[in-house]
Amino acid sequence: MPDLFGKPMKPEALSPRVGRMDQVAGARPFVFDDGPARGMRGIDVWTGSGLTFTVLPDRGLDIGEARFAGRALAWQSAVGNARPERFEPAGFGWLKTFHGGLVTTCGLRHFGAPDADESGEAWGLHGRASSLAAEDVAVERGWERGEYVIRIRGRMAEAEVFKPTLVLERTITTAMGSREIRIADRISNVSHRASTAMLLYHINLGWPLLSEKSRLLVNIASIKGVTEHAQRSAGLHTEMLPPTPDFFEMTYMMEPKAGRDGLCRAALANPDLDGGTALSIEWPKKALPYAMEWKMMGQGEYVLGIEPANCPFPPRAKLRENRKMPMLAPGQSIKVGLVLRVHRGADELKALKRLIEGGK
Repeated sequence: MPDLFGKPMKPEALSPRVGRMDQVAGARPFVFDDGPARGMRGIDVWTGSGLTFTVLPDRGLDIGEARFAGRALAWQSAVGNARPERFEPAGFGWLKTFHGGLVTTCGLRHFGAPDADESGEAWGLHGRASSLAAEDVAVERGWERGEYVIRIRGRMAEAEVFKPTLVLERTITTAMGSREIRIADRISNVSHRASTAMLLYHINLGWPLLSEKSRLLVNIASIKGVTEHAQRSAGLHTEMLPPTPDFFEMTYMMEPKAGRDGLCRAALANPDLDGGTALSIEWPKKALPYAMEWKMMGQGEYVLGIEPANCPFPPRAKLRENRKMPMLAPGQSIKVGLVLRVHRGADELKALKRLIEGGK
């Protein structure tokens, strides 16, 4: 039963008040008609709780803009939305079409810095996942056991002649009155040879959720700076700064602790935004045992990245040597996903802090 404007609403109580459920919650496919994104598909979603977001079928069914009560949750880069054909796979070309957004998928056969395998195959920054256009895209809306559910489905294939083929099947679910987004992914090796299967969810949080008053909430067993520059400030990784001239990014690799339910959680909490606002991420420790933090406090490039992942950062040779390279045999699949939630008010933020730090 959805909770709308402080009142629980049964379907029979809500239907006399509206001509279409879209008046309260819905999803609307559209096509961008200007700039570098012209011709690219999008799906706007609104839940009636104040949560709105845009799904990008031509960018790996990732989530771009996201807002709550009109306040941005996600950082948007200067690049903006761009068609997948503009993607440059070599080196750091990924950055030329990195729009930011709430969720950018990295993988499927590689994530992290540019690298090469012993075979000589070259890999660009963060792989191809966010440039893959979805097929069989479906938008579903309807009542299910007293809840008005909004569901978006689709599938993407990372394929190349003479290389393995990985298929990502994604389902994004929310509901009327909800402040959460659920992403359920299934990655399958549909080829006849083994393949690496590296996955990282690049979650990009920005102003006004991010400010010098905000704090990262996370329960970790260990943390290590990816660079010496980051390592020197590892003890301050939860503290945010105002936009800072000439700030050089800090990236950390963390091993998060799971609660008794086997789930890891992290959040960015801002006690000064509307009496307290936080965005939390929840994911299964078994499937995603690592989490990266991208702390970029620069001017314009003012973003905190929280990035659950299924393996450490490359180099790929070291991952193989340490037996930490995720692999899929022919016909093998893995299921993984995460939940993003908005929390409001001092009481909810306190409860969230206890949940994350105490694991209860």
